[in-house]
This record gives sequence, C-alpha cells and structure tokens, in this order.
Amino acid sequence: MIRPVPETQREELSVDDAAILRLESDAIKGHTGKVLVVGPGEGGSALDLAELRSRVAGRIESIPRLRQRVDIPRRGRPAWIEADEVDLDWHVAGAGVAAPLDEAGLRALTGAILAQKLDHGRPLWRIDVAPMKGDATALIARIHHSMADGVSAIRIASVLLFDEHRVDPVHEPPARAQEPRGGGMRGLLKVPGALRRELTPGADSVLDRHIGPQREVARAGFPLERLKAIGHAAGDGVTVNDVILAAVAGGLRDWLGPDRIGGDVRAQIPVCLHLRGGGRDEIGNKDSFLNVELPLHEPDAAVRLRVINAETSERKLDHDAETLYSFFHAVGRFRPLYKGITRITSGPREFALSVSNVPGPREKPLVLGRPLTEFVSFAEPADRHALRVSVISLGGDLAFGLCSDPSAVEGLGALAAAIEVSVDELEEAVR
Repeated sequence: MIRPVPETQREELSVDDAAILRLESDAIKGHTGKVLVVGPGEGGSALDLAELRSRVAGRIESIPRLRQRVDIPRRGRPAWIEADEVDLDWHVAGAGVAAPLDEAGLRALTGAILAQKLDHGRPLWRIDVAPMKGDATALIARIHHSMADGVSAIRIASVLLFDEHRVDPVHEPPARAQEPRGGGMRGLLKVPGALRRELTPGADSVLDRHIGPQREVARAGFPLERLKAIGHAAGDGVTVNDVILAAVAGGLRDWLGPDRIGGDVRAQIPVCLHLRGGGRDEIGNKDSFLNVELPLHEPDAAVRLRVINAETSERKLDHDAETLYSFFHAVGRFRPLYKGITRITSGPREFALSVSNVPGPREKPLVLGRPLTEFVSFAEPADRHALRVSVISLGGDLAFGLCSDPSAVEGLGALAAAIEVSVDELEEAVR
C-alpha cells in the first residue's frame, strides 16, 4: 500500500508547471534538452565522468528542486516532494557509447536521448555523458519543463557544472519583458488589443503535423556580432531578435521551396518574465508569449526583416506579453474557461512553430578546468507544431538548435543549412 505524503511535506506545482506536466503523452516527453561540448584540459585530458559526478554532488544542495520528485495524486494538483534518494550514478551517467563520436554521431545520440522520458520516480533531470573525437566530451542534459523554463535551465546548468557559476545575458532576451505602465482598469483596457494582435487565426501551415515519439536535431551557428551588424545596418530599432526571426523566415522559405510555402507562417516567441526585475534566480516557469507573422511570401530579405521589426516593435510597445500573462492567470481561476481558451491559443492556426531565444554565458566558462566549446538548446516539438527552434548564446556565438519528429518534419540538416544561407542573404540585402 502506498501511503499518502503528508500535506506539510508537499509543495504544489504552480498552475503553469502543473499544466506542462499534464501535456505528457506517448509522444510528448515534457523535457528540454541542452547539449554541452567540453574540450580537453591541459595535456589533452578528457573530462572524467567520476569527477563530473563529484562536482554535481557537491553543488546539488544549492538547488533543492533537483532533490525532489513529482507526486501525482488521484485528485488535486501534483506536488514536489523530497525524493527518497538521489542516485547520481543514474542522474549523471555514461551514455553507453562504444567509440568517440563525430558531429553526426552526436546529433543521432542526442535525438535518441531526447526521445526518452524521464523517470517520474526520480527527480526530473539527467545528464548523459559521451566521449567525442579529439578528447572532447558531450554532456546531453535533460530537465523537465515543469521544473524549469529556458532561463531557469541555464541557471541550473551554470550552478551544477561551471567552475564559476554566474550567467550574464549576452544579448537582449526575446521581447524583454517590462512592467506594464498602469494597472487596474488601464491594464484591462490593454487586453482586447493584445488578444487581437496575438490570437488572430493565421493560415494553414505545412508544419501542422501530428508528431510521434522520435526526435531529430540539427544546429546552425553564427557569431553574435554578425547578427548585430545586420540589425544595425537595417535601421534604428532592429534587434538581434528581429534578425533571428528573419533568418528563420528566410531559411523556411528556401527549405520549403515555392511549391510548399503556401502562405506566411506565424511564430510563437516565448517571453521569459524571470528576466524582469530581479527574477533571474527563480526556478520554475514564468513565461508569456508573442505571436509574430513570418513573411515567407516576401522575396526581399531586407523587407522581411523590416516587416518583422514592425510587428515586434508594436507588441513590445503595448506590453502584450505582460498583458497576456496577467489575463491567462486571471482566467486560470476558472478551470473550464481556461481549458477552452488555451485549447484555442495552442492550436496550429494560432502559431505554426516556436522560436525561442535565451541568453547564455557572456564568457565561455570552464567545466572542471576544461573549456566549454559548444552550447546548444533543443526544445521539444508539440503535436501539430512539429518544429521548434531554440537559440542560445555562448560567449560571442549564437547556436540555433532545431528539433522535430522525423516522421512529421524531416531533413532538419537541410533547414539548418538554409538558415545559414538566409543570414548570408540578410547581410547582402542590408548593405
């Protein structure tokens, strides 16, 4: 007989975190993935698994959530409870790779690991460790999205792994949240405009596909200064985030080709409200969103960029992300109404794909004296939103992480290459 956990030992999940947990299914695993490639140390020594496990053991106490598992009762909201034990031999484990991996091997292993669910009987995180050619080491980390959003996950990785665990934003977060001006009635007056801009149904999309349990990943990378220069040349107020969206739009346009473009596609841009004020050290989810039309019909790369900038500027000026966050949390008190509204807002006509952008370490950190050379984020696709693009920074570089189910959207390597070509086109177009 399983004895119920005393209420005094239960910390109920927030409304946001519980909603994410409920999304799990055979196809949806519920976690976010981070791939860190650590180079060799002085003398060419590769990262040692036992040493890494010891580093994690010495720091896990500073993040209590990593020692908790989720308890899901028959009725009521799930809660965090203290795990009976934290088996670090399981949480920080060898990936079972027979020989050092090349880039293609790492992509295949990452897809296979991201296709696996985390164990609800344990704290919802794990790091798989694999050797790479050249005495490098890959850390394929998973953390359940109910435990952490993008910013929280970066903080957890920093605290657990980096020699100096401080993470500073290296570029502006997507549509950085600001305090809405005025509250009460003025805040309510903003709701209709925000709903009109963000929740107007868009066109059908080729990315509207049911997904299964498998995962495929790919990446593209660029110097941050290159994207900043494109934004500066395009005109006042054009941000790195606008350039990222324009690069994805151009990549999708080329990758789909004229026969599959159909119409423009709407991208949902998560907005992390942890980044407002002093909330960077919080754990959990505090996200809102903006929906931005990507003008795939437009052949001119510079025009695409300016159209995107006009949309994002309007939404930031009117504080749409904050307004929607307040609106949905108010509606959340009325469960049937909330479920009906969120069913509509998460539909494939409201947005086709998600493009996130999270600031990582300003400088490239060390992991046990060894340089972190690559940092890529992979967010899970959703049913009828079969592609996710996650951008993260490391020092002066940006990595675009692409993730899909290959049975729904295949050929991610070609899409990553098309995004690289799209950046070339943007650079040429704004000269």
